[in-house]
Amino acid sequence: MSNILKVLAILVGKAIILASRLAGHQGSNLPGKAAARIYPPLLQVLSRNIIRSTMVITGTNGKTTTANMVAAIIRAQGNTFVHNQAGANMIPGITTAFINSSNWLGNRQLDYALLETDEANVPLLLQVMKPRYLLITNFFRDQLDRFGELDYTIGLIKDAVKGTGIELVLNGDDPLQSDFAAATGLHCWYYGFADTNYDSLTGADSREGRFCVICGQELEYVRFHYAQLGVFKCPGCGNTNPHPDFQAHWLRLTPNISFEVNNLAVESPYQGFYNAYNLLAAVALARLTGMDTEVIQKALAEFRPQAGRMETFAIKGKKIILILIKNPTGFNQSLNMLGMDPAPKNLFLALNDNVADGRDVSWIWDADVEILAQELDTINRVICSGQRSGDMAVRVKYAGIPADKICIQSDLEDGITAAVDEESVLSYIFCTYTALFASRKILNKLQQQYYAPQAGGTSLPRRST
Repeated sequence: MSNILKVLAILVGKAIILASRLAGHQGSNLPGKAAARIYPPLLQVLSRNIIRSTMVITGTNGKTTTANMVAAIIRAQGNTFVHNQAGANMIPGITTAFINSSNWLGNRQLDYALLETDEANVPLLLQVMKPRYLLITNFFRDQLDRFGELDYTIGLIKDAVKGTGIELVLNGDDPLQSDFAAATGLHCWYYGFADTNYDSLTGADSREGRFCVICGQELEYVRFHYAQLGVFKCPGCGNTNPHPDFQAHWLRLTPNISFEVNNLAVESPYQGFYNAYNLLAAVALARLTGMDTEVIQKALAEFRPQAGRMETFAIKGKKIILILIKNPTGFNQSLNMLGMDPAPKNLFLALNDNVADGRDVSWIWDADVEILAQELDTINRVICSGQRSGDMAVRVKYAGIPADKICIQSDLEDGITAAVDEESVLSYIFCTYTALFASRKILNKLQQQYYAPQAGGTSLPRRST
């Protein structure tokens, strides 16, 4: 009977995936939810089909990008795997990914499972399956109305992994992860950066890891990479950066990323220090799982930004860059990237306050939006959109942007069209989570209406067929 229910659940899940995609949706959560109602242990049963290892990636920022990079490496290596690529990182979305990769009997074996999951979802996921590796990108304040304070979320993860035998892959530059080995008793692998030309001795970023997680004294920093990530030491108990197993040297952001880690040269079309960390994390996990160095190099060099993580579009001869923002640290790093781009630009800032975004939008006041005032010569127009477009416009004005450069267009399509049509060389489209996929659809539609930029920098309307 249980086998019949399993097969029925898979068939129903696959049917919903197909119907959802035909309707133009992602079909990422509903199939898994419906299938689990028919056969509750489905995820646990399907996870047993993984032959080599299961990898889970979590953290505040960068988990989707890091997971997609690792997926590109696994694919280039020629292995089979299941991956919740759509970014639905709760149990229903992960179940959907397994259904999508399974045959209808539920017995198809795969080499790897690569799962991105929300930090608060880690305990629930570990009740269902036991991964070999759990990689943590970073811990920053994010949607406090949903997750509460950081120490609570971090405590949940520590308690969930104790006694599991999971190998932890940790950011050695994040002081909030410096006690995981002692607190959990698990084997920990660490990645981090040596000194870079982009470090600072002080900074304006909010730093969650200001105090030692072991004794509570204020940490002393030798240098900051960004936010609380850097070289630190506690004057009280001596807590400091763990010895890195994967340390990156000679970082260059010009604006593309290059560095060397353990004699492996890495180059990527991505931009920004935060994406350099994503690349380093991906390399660490790929090497731990036995991926070939040449495969890693080639896959990362050829990997292109996607799904709103610096995804690019060509519309009316202009380059349009779509970027997800969801908390102060991530927003700061995206804004810092603008300083490396001297081209005349428009900015589109969409702020929503749905449940998935977090109802409390006061976080925009913790972000260093004043960075924009330093780039006034290259900014033509700042278009504020979304459900809380007015709040964003006020924040931008108080950051020092002249009122005549600020435009409010609450409707996403009207705002994006304005960002494309206003005079500029390129446009940056910043969106909170629930505005991201809607904006992506709009950008895809606009791109399909026009040819890609020609050599002379012009574009022509796409002819109807």
